[in-house]
Amino acid sequence: MSKISHLRIVLFVVIFIMANGTISSIHAQNNESLLRVYNNETIQTSGNSFIIGGKQLTFRELKPSFTSGITKDLYKKARGQRFLGGVTTIVAIGALITSAVVRKDSKGGALALSIGGIGLNLWSFHLRKHSSELLDRAIWQRNKEILFEPPR
Repeated sequence: MSKISHLRIVLFVVIFIMANGTISSIHAQNNESLLRVYNNETIQTSGNSFIIGGKQLTFRELKPSFTSGITKDLYKKARGQRFLGGVTTIVAIGALITSAVVRKDSKGGALALSIGGIGLNLWSFHLRKHSSELLDRAIWQRNKEILFEPPR
């Protein structure tokens, strides 16, 4: 082999090593920035509260976090379902308490109120579960937008 062939091989190896190192550092930099965004900007759930960048938020405090049309709509629906679930729970408790008070005077009325209260309570569980599912979808969509969609 000639000196030019050896020089080309050495040059190719050097360029390959440099390119590989550059690509690796770019990839590492992207992983670091993705991890930073994940830790500081995504919503994490923690029981009945939520965490963004180490700050604990309530359900109501999450509202400004949902800026896209999809996430805003899902959050509004979740909030509505949660409100209805709360109202239904209060009405159910009222019906059950009233049935206990009325029991002395009217057995039939007390039974109807008890059944109604139990039914309303089951419906409130359904509404709250649906609210949680909607909120989970809103959080998932928002986190996906934050992590993977380019800024507008």
